[in-house]
Amino acid sequence: MKETRLRAINVLAGSDIFRTASLLLYATLLFHVVLLIYARHLTLSKTGMLAAVLLTALLMLAFVRHFWLRTAILLDEKFLLCEVIIATFAIAILSTQKSMPALPMPWLIAIAGVFPLVLRSNIAMVLIAALALIGHRINVHLGVTVGDWLPELFATICIGWLALLLAKTLNINRMALSQARTNERRFNAIARVTRHIFIITDADYQIKFANPALQEVIGYDQEEIIRDGLRAVLHPDEAEEHKKKLRYLRDTPHSTIFSRHRTQHKDGHWVWLETRGYNMLHDSAINGLVFSLEDITLRKDVELKLQEETSLLRAVLDLNPSMIYAKDRDGRFTISNQVFQKHFGYSSEDELRGKTVYDICLKMANANDEFSPQEIADEIQQQDLQVMQTGMPLQDMEMPGFWHSDMHLWFHTSKYPLRDAKGETIGILGVTRDITQRKTTEMQIEYQAMHDMLTDLPNRRYLVKTLGTAIEVSRQRQSSLTMLFCDLDFFKSVNDTHGHDFGDKCLIEISKRVVSALPATDFVARFGGNEFVILTNSSLAEASVKANAIMQAVSKQLIFESIAVKIQTSIGIAQLSPDHQVPADLIRDADAAMYQAKERGRNRIEIYDAALQSKSDKHARMDVALRFALERNELSVAYQPKVSLADGSVKGFELLLRWNSPEYGMISPNEFIPIAETSGMVVPIGMWAMEQACQQLATWQASYPAMGDITVAVNVSMRQLLHTSFFTQVRDILNNSGVIPHTIELELTETSAMANPLQTIENLSLLKKLGLRLALDDFGTGYSSLAYLQKLPIDILKIDKAFVHGLDTRQSDREIIRLVMALAQTLNLQTIAEGVETTGHIHELKKLGCNLGQGFLFSPPLSAEEAETLICSSHQFPLV
Repeated sequence: MKETRLRAINVLAGSDIFRTASLLLYATLLFHVVLLIYARHLTLSKTGMLAAVLLTALLMLAFVRHFWLRTAILLDEKFLLCEVIIATFAIAILSTQKSMPALPMPWLIAIAGVFPLVLRSNIAMVLIAALALIGHRINVHLGVTVGDWLPELFATICIGWLALLLAKTLNINRMALSQARTNERRFNAIARVTRHIFIITDADYQIKFANPALQEVIGYDQEEIIRDGLRAVLHPDEAEEHKKKLRYLRDTPHSTIFSRHRTQHKDGHWVWLETRGYNMLHDSAINGLVFSLEDITLRKDVELKLQEETSLLRAVLDLNPSMIYAKDRDGRFTISNQVFQKHFGYSSEDELRGKTVYDICLKMANANDEFSPQEIADEIQQQDLQVMQTGMPLQDMEMPGFWHSDMHLWFHTSKYPLRDAKGETIGILGVTRDITQRKTTEMQIEYQAMHDMLTDLPNRRYLVKTLGTAIEVSRQRQSSLTMLFCDLDFFKSVNDTHGHDFGDKCLIEISKRVVSALPATDFVARFGGNEFVILTNSSLAEASVKANAIMQAVSKQLIFESIAVKIQTSIGIAQLSPDHQVPADLIRDADAAMYQAKERGRNRIEIYDAALQSKSDKHARMDVALRFALERNELSVAYQPKVSLADGSVKGFELLLRWNSPEYGMISPNEFIPIAETSGMVVPIGMWAMEQACQQLATWQASYPAMGDITVAVNVSMRQLLHTSFFTQVRDILNNSGVIPHTIELELTETSAMANPLQTIENLSLLKKLGLRLALDDFGTGYSSLAYLQKLPIDILKIDKAFVHGLDTRQSDREIIRLVMALAQTLNLQTIAEGVETTGHIHELKKLGCNLGQGFLFSPPLSAEEAETLICSSHQFPLV
C-alpha cells in the first residue's frame, strides 16, 4: 500500500550560504586588488604582499570548504573567529596602502553580512560592532568625512543584523522541516505496524490514504478498494445503517460516528470491524474524512462465547441445590443463585445485588431468634474478613441455622477468595448447602456409636471421651473426680441358666436402677458385658455412699416371666490423682479395685490400693521383660538331686529354671512361672527347658555309661500339655538328643492335671507311649478324684513339702502322708517327698515307706558341672 510522503525540499542553512558567500567575498576582494595592481601598475609593499598572501590563503580555504571539506572543523567557532580576524587584518592593511588604497568599508560590510550566518548570536553581535568600529577608525585615519563614513557605519551594523536574522530564520525553518519529516516517519511507522486501520477519504469516499493494516484485515489491496469502494464488501445486514452514518458524517461538519459492522474478507469470511469516523473536511491539511477501524472479530467471538458461558453459568447456578453467592471487597453481594435468593426472600439477583449481610440479617430477624441480627451479621462478616485478609479459604464449616426458622436445619459452608489478575483478593465466593438429612443421619450414627444399644447408656467410647474432658476440668477447677467400677457377680450363671434374653432384660432393669440411684449430674456408662462405670465429682466418702445405694438398688429382686432372681455387684472406687496421666489410668485403678472386691468375697466395695497396683504394674513390666528373656539368654537351669532314702545314693535330678534379669536381678520360678502361664510364654520356655534336660542327660549318659537309670525331671504346665504341638515337639526333642526316654520324667501338678481330666489322660497316654516317666507333683494339695487318678498313666507321686514340714509337729500331716503312701502302694507308684530338711524328716519318711527324698538337707539346686561331679563320683548323702 502506497504511503503519502512530504515532498523533498532543500532548505539552506546559514552554514550553506556562508560557504558560498565567504568564497565570493575572498574571490572578489582578491580580484579587486589584482585589478588595482594591474590598472595602476602598482608594486605592493611587504605588508601589502602579506595581505595579498593572506587573502589568497583564505580564498583557497573557502574553496576547499565549499567543494570538498564540508566538515564541522572548518566551521568551528574558534576557527571562524581566527578567519575573520585574518580577513579584517588583510583588509585593514590594504586600506592603509598609500600606493594602492582600497576602500575598507564595502569589504567590512561584506564580512559583517557573511560571518553572523555561522556564529552564535552574542558573538555575532560583538563581531558586527567590532567591524563597524574598525571601519570607523580606518576611515578616520584615511581622513574620510563624517558624511561619508557614517552611512557606511550604519550599513555595516544593518547588514550584520540582517545576516543574523537570516541565520535564525534559516535555522528555524530547517528545524521545522526536520520535525515535520520526523513526524512523517513516525506516523508512517505507526501506520505500518499498528493493527488498526487508518483511512482518509475525500467527500466522495475515495481513498486518499490507507495504511497496510487494511489489506491485512480484509485482504483487498488499495487498488481493489479504490476500484470497488468499501460498500461493495459490507455485510448486507449492516450496509444500509452504515451508509446512513457515512452520509451523516460527510454532511455534518466536525461530526463523528461510531459503527460496528461486518466486512467480507477477500477469502469470503466475514470480519467484524469497529469504525470511528471524523469529519475533517474543514482542515486544509487533511481535507477529508478520517476513519479508524479495528478488527474486533476475536473480541466478538469472545463476547459470544462469554455470553454463552454466562448463560451456562447462570443455568448451573440456578439449577444447583446449594446456595451460591459472591461478594466484593466491601461485603456487598454481586452474584447469587435462585436458591440463595429464595431462601432469603428475594425475587431476583438485581434485588439482592449491592446489599450486605447486615441488610439480610435485619430482614430475617425474628423475636424468637437466639442471637440478635447484629451478632449474626458480625459473625458472618468476621468469616468474610478472615478470607479477605489471609487469602485462604474457609472450608467445611458445619453449623445450625442462625434464625429461629432455620434452627432445626444444618448447613455446610465453604468460602473462597476471589482474585484479580494480579492475585489480589477482590471478594469472596460462598457455597452453602443444606445438610440436615446427612447431619441427622450422622448424629444418629454417632449416638449409636457412643451408646450401648441394649441399655441406651453411654458406652465405653463415650466414657473415655467424657473422662478425658472431665479430667481436664477437674484439674483446672481443682475439684474431685471419682470413678465407680461395678461388675455384676455371677451374672454368667444367670445367662447360662435362664438364657441371654432373660439376662438382657435384667441388664436393662439394672441400668435403670443404677441411673435412678444417682443424681442426674453423675455420668453412668455401660463399660461392657455386665460392667457399669459411674463418674462423679464426689469425694471418696460420698462415692462410697453412692456405691452402697447402687448395691441396694441392684440387689432388689428381679422378676421376668415369673422367674425371680437376685443379683449382687462388686464395686471398685478410684479417685483422680496426679499419677493419672490418661483416662485409661483411672479406669485401670477402678477396675483393679473392683477385682480386689471380687477376690475378697464379692458383693462388696473396695477403694483402690496403690500398693496392689504397684504389684500389678511390676508383673506387667516383668511380663514384657520375660518375653525377651529367651532371646537374651537370661534363663538358666539348675539340677536338684533326688536321693534314695534307703542308701543315700543319687537317683536323679529335678531341673529347675532360673531367670537372671538385668532389671530385676535373680527371680524365683515361683514368681515368674505364674506370669509365664498367664502370658502364654510358658510354652516356649517349657520346651527350652525340655531341650536343656534332654541334651544334658544325653551328654551324661554318653560320658558315664555306668551311671545307670539316673533320671532328670522336667516340670510341665497344663497350658503346655494341652498345646496342639506339644507331643510332636517332645518326640522330636527325644529323637534329636538321643536320650534314653525312660530316664526323662515329666512332672505335672495335681491341680492342673484335674483341670481337664479327659484331655489330660489322653495326652499323657501318648507321652507314655514314647517311654517317658510321668510324675504327679504337689500331690495332696489339690482335689484329685480317685477315679481319675486311677486312670492317669503316672509312675510317681510327689508329696508336697507342706506335709513334709509338718511331720514332726502335726499328726494330720503324718496321716495324710500315710494315706498317700498307701495309695501309691495300691497303685504301684513310686513316691518322692519334697522339702526334706532334717534327719527327722528322713527317719519318719522311711518309716512310712517313702522311696526318694528331695530337699536342702541333701543339696540345693546345682549347676550342670556340680551335678556331673555327683554322678561321676557315685556320691552318697548321709541319712543320719
